[in-house]
Amino acid sequence: MAYFKYFPVIAYDIRGEENQVRADHVTNILARVLVKCHGWSDPDGSSHEALLATCEYLKHHVKDWERPDTLAQQYYGDSELHWIILFSNGNKIQYPWYDWPVTQYDLTKFVQKKYDDVNATHHYEDEDGYQVDSTAPNATIVTNFKHEEAINDAKRTIRIMQPQYVPLVVDEFKRLMAEH
Repeated sequence: MAYFKYFPVIAYDIRGEENQVRADHVTNILARVLVKCHGWSDPDGSSHEALLATCEYLKHHVKDWERPDTLAQQYYGDSELHWIILFSNGNKIQYPWYDWPVTQYDLTKFVQKKYDDVNATHHYEDEDGYQVDSTAPNATIVTNFKHEEAINDAKRTIRIMQPQYVPLVVDEFKRLMAEH
């Protein structure tokens, strides 16, 4: 299913010439719908674990080489359903370019570009993972690289909608987009 095929079309003046409106029909990429569920659970399982089962999601830990389209192919047999993977994660993946975990190679390049010294101290943590002062008992150094790696790793646990529910979601998506 081509994702944008079902988006509404609007009249929009893309030229922006003063006192001369010439509207073209364009796809309204700002139209949005949300997954219906009576609640959201944290995909890492830290709270409301029962909601995950109620809403018919599977947990998946994203590996370095996996992308939304490869997961859609793996779970649904159709790489064009990549949007279902993103859609199923609600607010967790609003901006796929930034919210999807990057590969170890890309993470290394990113950290090298962001920091002058990737091994410099970013902050200190106690044994419970809380950020503390360097003078706190049992404070452990967290380097710039380890800090960015932890942020990236937190993005790896996602929700996957069970395949038998995908046709229902696709139909509802089409219907809701037609109402825009």
